[in-house]
Amino acid sequence: MKKITFIPAKNSSKNTGKLKVAAYCRVSTERESQQSSIDLQIRYYTDLIQTNPEWEFAGVFYDYESGLRKEKRNGFDAMLQKAYRGEIDYIITKSISRLSRNVLDTLTIIRSLKAKGINIYFEKEDLNSLEAEKEIDFAFNGVLAQEESRNLSENVQWIQTQI
Repeated sequence: MKKITFIPAKNSSKNTGKLKVAAYCRVSTERESQQSSIDLQIRYYTDLIQTNPEWEFAGVFYDYESGLRKEKRNGFDAMLQKAYRGEIDYIITKSISRLSRNVLDTLTIIRSLKAKGINIYFEKEDLNSLEAEKEIDFAFNGVLAQEESRNLSENVQWIQTQI
């Protein structure tokens, strides 16, 4: 089983009236290059959240797992549980592909959080999930992420047959 480390929020029990903000990071493997990527993402989001005076740090959650499946994403599951308990108001992530590379999963996750009033902001696409007119953008970008993953998999399989 993969080790998941949660970076806890400081003073999370105080009711500060600030927006409770968390971040989600994901890489596909635990290779050294991806380890450095996840470390940089964690540092970036921790600093981003903690330096905003209107935000309360609700944690940075992360996984080493494929974006094609929701299973085995313990960091993601922990973040969702915390959000559904009302401990997170706003989630930031690098891109839609970090959330999921399956368009149906992406839309289901966004809709379930939106129903609870929880916003997800995708930096690369500059999209906020609470903006009703943006759902077509989420679907389109979700399809692109899913197709990118499929193409990468096909290319890897082709290369392996050539070796």
